[in-house]
Parts: sequence; C-alpha cells; structure tokens
Amino acid sequence: MYDIVLFLKNNLADHFVIYFLPLYLLGGRTVAVLSAQLLGVKLGFILPVVIVLDTLQIPFFYHLYGTISDRLIMRRVHERTARKEKRLRHSRFFRWMQVMGMPGVVAITMIPMKGCGMWSGVLLAKLLSLPKQNSYPLLILGSILGCIFLVGIGEVILQLKDILVDD
Repeated sequence: MYDIVLFLKNNLADHFVIYFLPLYLLGGRTVAVLSAQLLGVKLGFILPVVIVLDTLQIPFFYHLYGTISDRLIMRRVHERTARKEKRLRHSRFFRWMQVMGMPGVVAITMIPMKGCGMWSGVLLAKLLSLPKQNSYPLLILGSILGCIFLVGIGEVILQLKDILVDD
C-alpha cells in the first residue's frame, strides 16, 4: 500500500485533481480523503469537494429509490437496490441504526465501511420515512463528520509512518 501511495506521490501528485474523481467514484469518500491526505494535498480544498460530491449524490439516490423506470438497465439497478434493501433490512447493524432513528442516519452515513455512506444513509432515511427537508441536513452532517473522522485516521497513519520509517 505504501509503495502505491509513494508511486502516486512521485508521479501523479501534481495532477491529483485529474485522478481524484475516479478515486472518489470507485473508492468513495474513504479512498478520496485518505489518498489526498497521504499525498499531501491541502485538506482545505479536498474536504469541501468531497462534501459537495456526497451532497450531489443525495437527490440521485432519492430518485433511484423513489422512481425507477421500466427500462432494462433501470430494472437491473432496481433489482440490485431491492436486494441491497432486503439484505440491509435483515442485518442486525441496520436494525440497530433504525432504532437510533435520525442519529442513525448520521451514523450510517459517516461510517467509512463498505455498505455505509450516502447510499445507505438515504436508504435508511427513506425507510424511516423522514421528510427530505429533515434528511438532507442529517446526510450532509454525516458526510462532514465522516470526512473529519477520515482525516483523523489519515493523521494516525501518517504519524505511524513517521515513527516506523524514522526508526
């Protein structure tokens, strides 16, 4: 992992903006924030961009969950969404988040794990029947807290690297 980051830093750090979007799209908030931090990109630039990209996903996911057309591609997406919804409804973690209610929407949105994030946060808000005017601020807050959490993880990784490499 360190070798990959070192390669990126040496060869692509000047062009981080070019490959930032593919990193975000493929790896999500976690990969985007941590790679930016490990490459030394200013977080004052990256964090607002990640939060805006997360926020732009919210209406897309609401639309996806709410109105799916009859096109073949959309039916497949709907089937995948239905399978994910069914799997999430039966997981203990998701039930615990439902019991938490509105704080659960923030919590599931901010957790940097596979299966969490904006997709699951919108799904939980929809399952809890939260109005959009209530769920949007919760989802954005989850994104902000998730970014702050990832910055903390990145700082720990950087400090561990300094301790292990210098010794």
